[in-house]
Amino acid sequence: MASGHAPLPQARLLMREVDEQGLPTSTRLTDAEGQPLALLEPPFLVTADVRSVALDTDAYTGAPVLNLELTEEAGARMLAATEARVGKRIAFTVGDRVLTVATIRGPFGKAMQVNGLEDLQDTQQMYAEITGQHP
Repeated sequence: MASGHAPLPQARLLMREVDEQGLPTSTRLTDAEGQPLALLEPPFLVTADVRSVALDTDAYTGAPVLNLELTEEAGARMLAATEARVGKRIAFTVGDRVLTVATIRGPFGKAMQVNGLEDLQDTQQMYAEITGQHP
């Protein structure tokens, strides 16, 4: 695994719960399949919460992934946020691009893996956009 790098402050990493009701106050984006997606505000993860981002490979599928390590404070907040959202869908975004939408199966805290990216080239491009580093 490559060593991780801190995200650029302007990378705009966000994690938000999917708004299944489509409230008028939700942020509207489009998912990877081009479908509209409503996201609740405020996000429960922001760029400043991320200590480092690293390129890796999923141990089960072999697909490229991004591993994120959160700050200590953000790890505690993430644990509480994911405990409260078990069974709910969340979206991880970079800027206005939805990288992945997943259902929370169980709580997690200080570390997380972002999968569902298109391919290795797409994952490397996202890594470079987030960190300013080229793999």
